[in-house]
Amino acid sequence: MTCAEADTVLPAYSDGEVAGAERAQIERHLASCAACASRSRLQSRFKAAVRAHLPRPPVPQALRVRVSAVLGAREIAPRRWLWATHPRLMPAAAAAVLLVAITGTVRHSQSMVLQQAQRSYQAELPMDIVGSDCRSIASWFRGRVDFPVPPPADGGCQGGRLVNVRERPAAYIVTRGHDGHRVAYLVFDPRDESIEAPDRRFVNGREIYFGSSPGISTAAYHDRGLGYVVTSDLDEASLTRLVTASFTTTH
Repeated sequence: MTCAEADTVLPAYSDGEVAGAERAQIERHLASCAACASRSRLQSRFKAAVRAHLPRPPVPQALRVRVSAVLGAREIAPRRWLWATHPRLMPAAAAAVLLVAITGTVRHSQSMVLQQAQRSYQAELPMDIVGSDCRSIASWFRGRVDFPVPPPADGGCQGGRLVNVRERPAAYIVTRGHDGHRVAYLVFDPRDESIEAPDRRFVNGREIYFGSSPGISTAAYHDRGLGYVVTSDLDEASLTRLVTASFTTTH
């Protein structure tokens, strides 16, 4: 790939829209061409800055009216309780409710920030800064986000990228452990974005939200005024141990 060819695809690459063999070809070129790599990082930072300052476009009133009309025209099926048609399941249902109450697990829908973290992980977004020193990666965000970014505790950093959660800049750091598993940390200002996920549990006295997507697990929590979403191809038990270890080593 030549520099001219790379220049035509860098915008799509910076947005994470290139995959497969074409993505590998671009990254081979960027690894050997400092000028193109610098342009790629500049594009990523510029787009993140623009997204951070653009207001959210309002939903057109005509669209609101059409959506409301469609939803209003739908019939709502009457709720049928399971034990009304299958009374033998009543004892088992009561036991399941009691088990949930005992373990403290509450079901919720998955919030936008968890979905964003999962999409970013699956897209393998290009990094704005590449390096193995997690402290240097975390320091790179100084002045680019409005909060100090703590370095991941598991080490083995691959790089970092400036992203946005809603309108606020956020930090996205990717690591890879000795076992080969890739772990991504999304650190953000939670004032405009709540954390919700299918499972809410208390681990070592801390509230953690667990979500999942095909092949990956996600754990989200609050700490010292910041929001964290940790995404990995680890199983949920291993991800829980990783997140719990970070509480004792870095916070």
